[in-house]
Amino acid sequence: MKKILLTGFQPDINEEAVRRLLSDVGPISQITIVRDGDPTRPLVVAEMSISTAEAHLLTSRLADCWHDGARLTAHLLMR
Repeated sequence: MKKILLTGFQPDINEEAVRRLLSDVGPISQITIVRDGDPTRPLVVAEMSISTAEAHLLTSRLADCWHDGARLTAHLLMR
């Protein structure tokens, strides 16, 4: 299980939109949207059943990716 931290979403992001964005990468176990702190800049944590190599590929693929007019960033959370 890998955890991916995604930032840069619009304030109205929802779980369904994140699932659509990541659906072609692999199975998503859980999505957590954190709006504490600055609610205009939510953080998204996606727990996915993917390998470490797939997780690194995902984070590099999402570098400089735009979603709904916002530039996304992605980081692999290490345990």
